[in-house]
Amino acid sequence: MKLLELWNNYTYVKSLQDDYWFITDEILNDKIYYSLEGYLFPDTYSFEEEDVTVKEIFKRMLDQMEKILESYKEDIQKNKYTVHEILTVASIAENEAIFDKDRKDVTSVIFNRLNQNMSIGSDVTTYYAFKIDLGTRDLYKSEINKYNAYNTRGPNMNGKLPIGPICMPSKASIEAAVYPNSTDYLFFVADAKGNIYFTKTNAEHEEAIKKIKANGEWIEF
Repeated sequence: MKLLELWNNYTYVKSLQDDYWFITDEILNDKIYYSLEGYLFPDTYSFEEEDVTVKEIFKRMLDQMEKILESYKEDIQKNKYTVHEILTVASIAENEAIFDKDRKDVTSVIFNRLNQNMSIGSDVTTYYAFKIDLGTRDLYKSEINKYNAYNTRGPNMNGKLPIGPICMPSKASIEAAVYPNSTDYLFFVADAKGNIYFTKTNAEHEEAIKKIKANGEWIEF
């Protein structure tokens, strides 16, 4: 069975719920591109058998995700957000921030905007929504303005997360989603070196953009 076929095999994915507490019916939503996106922990794995199956590889990755999530399980279960939503936030932080030090501020912005019924407005979700590789080109207005359950820059997404994770998040990003910094930030923008500037108001955000451009560090494709 091919990789992506197994990711979206209803019977297989449903059976995983018997073994993993963090897998719920949320990943069976038919609007989700790949059911196991965000659930297979990214790491280096070694297998002695030459004929290892895809299911065996997935099991190893899911086992590792369980180990990572187990240390946060109690706090996750107390959280207003489900584990699926937490992994979704973690995946956004993974793609938005290059440096681990920024991830808890990124997640604070996400939660702050959700709490104020604002759209998250994350470019990385739009890239994923329309299956465009990050860094290949700028987004078109037609893409930004088109509704998609992943596109947090599109219409009808105020106060909403994407329907599912957009990548496989690291431990640092998962921790940032469970324990975001307590801030008043509502905006952030990154320069070409990956430095992120966090701000509280749109005026401050626009000023940060001006400074990045003036320094010749604006990201252009």
